Amino acid sequence: FYCAIQIKFTIRAVVNGEGFPEGVGNNKKEAKKNAARNAWMALTGQSADSTKERFSSPERNEPLDEASSEFCDQMESLSIKDADGGFTQTNFVQTINLFCQQKKLHPSYVEVRRAGPSHNPTFFYKLLLNKQEFPVAEGRSVKEAKQKAAQLAWSAIKKQSLFRPPLVTCVNVTCIKTPVHTFKDISVNVIRFTSEYDCIEGLGRGKFGFVYKAKRKLEGTDCAVKIVEALREVKVLSELNHCNIVRYYICWIEDSAPQWDGSTDSSSSYLYIHMELCDTKTLRAWIDEKNMQDPKKSCKRREEGLAVALQIVNGVEHIHSKTLIHRDLKPANILFDRNGMVKIGDFGLVTAEIEDDAENQKERSGFKGTPSYMAPEQVRQTVYNNKVDIFAMGLIYFELLWNFPTFHERNENWKDIRQQHFPEKFRRHFYEESQMIKSMLSVHPKDRPKASKLKVELEKWKKNFAQLQSMDRDSRTL
Repeated sequence: FYCAIQIKFTIRAVVNGEGFPEGVGNNKKEAKKNAARNAWMALTGQSADSTKERFSSPERNEPLDEASSEFCDQMESLSIKDADGGFTQTNFVQTINLFCQQKKLHPSYVEVRRAGPSHNPTFFYKLLLNKQEFPVAEGRSVKEAKQKAAQLAWSAIKKQSLFRPPLVTCVNVTCIKTPVHTFKDISVNVIRFTSEYDCIEGLGRGKFGFVYKAKRKLEGTDCAVKIVEALREVKVLSELNHCNIVRYYICWIEDSAPQWDGSTDSSSSYLYIHMELCDTKTLRAWIDEKNMQDPKKSCKRREEGLAVALQIVNGVEHIHSKTLIHRDLKPANILFDRNGMVKIGDFGLVTAEIEDDAENQKERSGFKGTPSYMAPEQVRQTVYNNKVDIFAMGLIYFELLWNFPTFHERNENWKDIRQQHFPEKFRRHFYEESQMIKSMLSVHPKDRPKASKLKVELEKWKKNFAQLQSMDRDSRTL
């Protein structure tokens, strides 16, 4: 006896809260394309029934005209959430194209320069919209450089509040193995989240949760809502109240989460955390942008890097004062608020500094952090203290100061930096900083300074910088 097993996918596009007929396909790509086509047909006046009849089956895939095809490609290129819980990588070139069509602008990608050997060059491109220039981006290929240039431009455009793209989400993707038939369930049962918040937009996904931008209806204010399955993070956040740590406001528990977070265990309870909304630009992006600038501006970068480092140390000192260890400090987990103030985020790996606690020991034997920023003892053992955060800060401070022209060069030198072997130019230009960073990267935790000591030293440097600037201004006025 033989029974054929067929797998089908169902995807629905939602634009600014309006749902369109779902698309069906034998794979996600096919279903996504059909969902985009259905949205186009509905938006251009076709009836929902005829649209569904025409495109809900993967076998009936009639060609569209040029304008229709272009729209569908753009719909597919926007961030779409699927049942795997992830956000597909946004095609920023297509997103920019959609924006330009609406604003009647002409995008132009300009090659700024090339670097590296001819057989393996690094490309630098920037985007021009009419006469407006955007930051330069680098890539290992022309395509990658253009994509990153479009991403930087899109980030700048959103800050200028020129355009808000339609929210295109996949409400649900159902994959069921069944003889002959395909079943689907597109219900979403999130009562408080959807009743008290609107304008819900996915910001990203981490290892331990999903983050959404939303507007709280009662106050009309923007915020971030994080959905996780553990209570640890919110317990920690409720104890931390500091200007350099992402602010926690309220939390609640629901029996379900949006279907597109990829969860399949309906018995799980989800913790919703209403948090301060930060800029989407992380310290990682800040560093990458600085690396694209002229290295001769190292004096300005030194001052700006000091200001950022001091704020990080302030936040870490507060965390350590609560006998907590962050354990996953890295540029990607350090954010900025709307005023440019540094905010330490992502406390999914935070742990109490109690070495003889059995629960903590078990917890530390699992996922420990990001390998490239982990202290040696954090990699090898379960017993360690808050000095692992100091080690990570040392690496971050080095990146704040030093220009890596390419990611390849950074990766080539990273092991040496972790072992306190700095480039000769770094030691010459940043002598005091190199001595401090060297102590922060000490192999033995006891040799690393406390956050409170680092804070005092950095505040002294900041004061010296201010005095030098004042003297320089006075000399120029004479």
